[in-house]
Amino acid sequence: MKTEKHREGVVYLEKFTSRKDRRPEPGLDETPDGLSVWVGRFLELAVVGVRSRTVAEKAALHLGRFLEFFEEAYGHDRVSTVVRRDVQEWQRSLVKQELAPSTVNNHLASLSAFTTWVDTQAPGLFPAGDPAKGIKELRLPPLEPRALSESQVRSLKNVCDRLKRFHGLKGREWKKDGGGSPAHARGRPVRDRAIVFVLLCTGLRREEVVTLDLGQVEPNEPDGLRTARRVRVRGVKGKGGTERNVFLSKDARDALAEYLEIERPKDAGEATGSEALFLSAAGTPARRADGRLSVRAVNLLLERIGRWHDAEVTDPDRRISPLRPHDLRHTFAYRLAAETGKDAYELERRLGHGSQRYIQRYTNPPEEVAAGYVEQF
Repeated sequence: MKTEKHREGVVYLEKFTSRKDRRPEPGLDETPDGLSVWVGRFLELAVVGVRSRTVAEKAALHLGRFLEFFEEAYGHDRVSTVVRRDVQEWQRSLVKQELAPSTVNNHLASLSAFTTWVDTQAPGLFPAGDPAKGIKELRLPPLEPRALSESQVRSLKNVCDRLKRFHGLKGREWKKDGGGSPAHARGRPVRDRAIVFVLLCTGLRREEVVTLDLGQVEPNEPDGLRTARRVRVRGVKGKGGTERNVFLSKDARDALAEYLEIERPKDAGEATGSEALFLSAAGTPARRADGRLSVRAVNLLLERIGRWHDAEVTDPDRRISPLRPHDLRHTFAYRLAAETGKDAYELERRLGHGSQRYIQRYTNPPEEVAAGYVEQF
């Protein structure tokens, strides 16, 4: 599902790079004194086709926002009047909009790339030199750990083992029967349990989970999953075109075997040649032709499980809502760090992440553990 920010970036990119006529472009020295024109030339010559489509859309979004800010402030978009003060004021306006510091820094980076390019192509166009040069990025806040504690993981698994009851139909007729109610038509408790257990033991991102294919799991038959001592998920596609292999725990193997045996066959029957591992329920409105589960669906099912979990606990420190996919990724990373002695290479390899800043964030202990350290002094 495309986000509002993504759609806004697409609109800006089309606005800046589309041309009503296809006459040869004038040289840069003949480019009119307009921010919108220069932004368009920058995107066409230095971004589109050079960087990825995603990067181009983000750059267009950020520069479009600066253009709107500048036009609102001065009533024109003459690039020859842009000075350092304008960039600083724009940075402050982004902060006032309560954007995250990292988001503000990304906006500034896009503008800096643009102004550097313009200053190189047309020296002297800016009245006081590159207006973004030397402007410091915002200091990023400390990275907060989001790993679940041992007790939280234990109670989460307990709830997952009882998901069928949570998905059961409610009503007097089912209560009278006493034999347990069937699940909602589109409820998939077995699938949801398998997803939670796979996330806990692999640290996969939500996008990586929904793009998994059944053929990537070795072995991928229910009996093989139950009897195998090691099950590998090969070729997981991560960020930056990376790939890695991950392994499934005993809990995940058993949960996945049950899903492949009970729920996936009936959902795969209505999907057109689906190779996806996790499928949305048959009959779901706006279901994809191949039945592949969406990222939003993963978010929603985890949030729901988190609410069910918290409804049963009285200790505020045991609560996990809102439960998010990255919480389970952090939990896996923290446990992996403990098992490997924080081996940097192994963490990068299993998490598919090269940033040491985020590796450190993933491996920070839960607050319950961190608070316990001081008791030893």
